[in-house]
Amino acid sequence: MITPRSSHEIDALLAHWARVDDEAGRTAAARRHHMLRASGHAVQDYEFHEMPNDWVHQDWMRPIRFVYRNIPRALRMQMKKRLVK
Repeated sequence: MITPRSSHEIDALLAHWARVDDEAGRTAAARRHHMLRASGHAVQDYEFHEMPNDWVHQDWMRPIRFVYRNIPRALRMQMKKRLVK
């Protein structure tokens, strides 16, 4: 039978993995900074941009997505071929 871990052990593991994650993040940031400097680019923080097709994930599209995903695959492929042209 597996015995559950104590809360102190879990807290210690979480703290350990938080430190490991922070170190990996600092290493990646330093590597990126070094590579950008070496290539002559300006070092900037990464900015997340809104995707141009975010409307696909709005609530009013849920019924349409449901219907589309539940029609036969062959029919979906035919629709995609026609809509791309």
